[in-house]
Amino acid sequence: MARQNRLIRRGGVWTFRVRVPDRLRAVIGRSEIWKSLGRISHAEASRLARMESVRIDALFAVAENQLDQGELRPLDTLTDAELERIARAYFFRLESTAEPIPFSERERLERQDADDEDATAVGSTLEDASLQAVALSVGKDARLAVEADNVSFMRLVEAVQRALLEHYGRDADRAALKPEQASDPLFADVTKASPPTGEVLTLERAVELFKAAPERANVSPKTRAAYDFRYATLTALLGGKTPVAEINRANLRDARDMLLKLPPNAKKRFPKMTLQRVAMHAAEKGIAPMSTKSAMLYVDALNSLFRWLTNEELAPRNPAAGLKGPMVSGETNRRPFTVAELNKLFRASDFNGTGVDGRDWLFWLPRVALFTGARFAELMALRATDVIEVDGVTVFSIAPNADRKLKNKGSKRLVPVHPSLVELGLLEHARKVAQNGLLFPDAAGPKDMINARNKEIGRKLRAVLPDPSLVFHSFRHTFKDAGARARISRELLALIGGWEVEGGRTAMDGYGRDPLIKVLSEEIGRINFEGLQSP
Repeated sequence: MARQNRLIRRGGVWTFRVRVPDRLRAVIGRSEIWKSLGRISHAEASRLARMESVRIDALFAVAENQLDQGELRPLDTLTDAELERIARAYFFRLESTAEPIPFSERERLERQDADDEDATAVGSTLEDASLQAVALSVGKDARLAVEADNVSFMRLVEAVQRALLEHYGRDADRAALKPEQASDPLFADVTKASPPTGEVLTLERAVELFKAAPERANVSPKTRAAYDFRYATLTALLGGKTPVAEINRANLRDARDMLLKLPPNAKKRFPKMTLQRVAMHAAEKGIAPMSTKSAMLYVDALNSLFRWLTNEELAPRNPAAGLKGPMVSGETNRRPFTVAELNKLFRASDFNGTGVDGRDWLFWLPRVALFTGARFAELMALRATDVIEVDGVTVFSIAPNADRKLKNKGSKRLVPVHPSLVELGLLEHARKVAQNGLLFPDAAGPKDMINARNKEIGRKLRAVLPDPSLVFHSFRHTFKDAGARARISRELLALIGGWEVEGGRTAMDGYGRDPLIKVLSEEIGRINFEGLQSP
């Protein structure tokens, strides 16, 4: 049995199942809601479960509204329109909680006959005791002061009768495998997927569904934290209860413009202020706003959200598509190191390997990054056993493991060890730490060690080279430029560095990679940095 997104699988059949909150059971009339999805793939079951979740959450919202109506209201004060709203809400509840239509033809025919019989019984007279009992329950759920001998009670009975007749008619259509027909105009626009009282998919709920989607089940903690942080800010700006269908391009432009005025980490730094007030406070106090690039990451998050919602048919359009930010002069980006900067960095006490700990992770990671182009997380999770020999060539095997998930398919690769790293003693280092597991065991720490160590090495790097455009990732840019200067082909350089080329494939993808190891070793050996002192 596997569980995900309110899913249960038994005997190959997926079932959507959700527990009704205790306080809503009296309103919903059930303790649990379930629906058989059939023998389908897990991906399809997850998609259907997300759609069912939207419907069920809307049902719960209707019930919550009924609970929150306050004191009991006298039935004889209700207008016809208010009674119709109660009937529509009750009809939606009936449709939403209807048992799934069985697969067996015999059982379907029995279901159809039962619907016809129920419709006949309910429609025969308003004096029917069971119909009146249902009306009493519906009235109490709607927070009405209902008494069976009240003259106005029959108005409620009639409204409930209309809802039941419509429900039995549609259920009979489903059992007969026919398109559902709306017989009563009062319920024409209400279906099990379309709530009657305006409860629609909100931005807050859309974000929850997006983050819980199966394709994001295995995202890294760092990525998930970024989701949480950015979407919390966006829902605060746009309103978490705002219906997704009502969010338009103008709303997103306003949100983008506000983001460009906010300082970094606004919600954390000013938790008691609204974001609008934070923007005003920052302007008054001269607090610098976040960079344009950072602000546009939030817009990218909106684009990803709405693109997913439209693909899942949960939103009619993507209002964030193509939304851009201003081009700001002086905006910094990551850039490669110059040779002079590399020499200065490698001479610095934190990076020269002469400290108390000798050649620690701060010594090795920048140098390995410089001569491999590998990403920080890839290097942090390298194991001593990842330094292997293939076809007589010593390589780093960069592949997924318990400590590392790779960025994309092309990230899994074999990278020949550059001669400069061999001269530095990397192979001896690997043999020395073999019993510790990780190639750089002194960098190990808490569960979020990659993020923490990345910040640590970033601080130490800026202490030597204060230019904000120089970060650890600059080693990757430096390696790529060196490969271009060495006239390494684009396809081979992509294989070494784990880059995706335009179109998602390289010319070498149709061939086995292992036979290329000797070629890659020759190519990487041509990379050098003229003027670089002994690294």
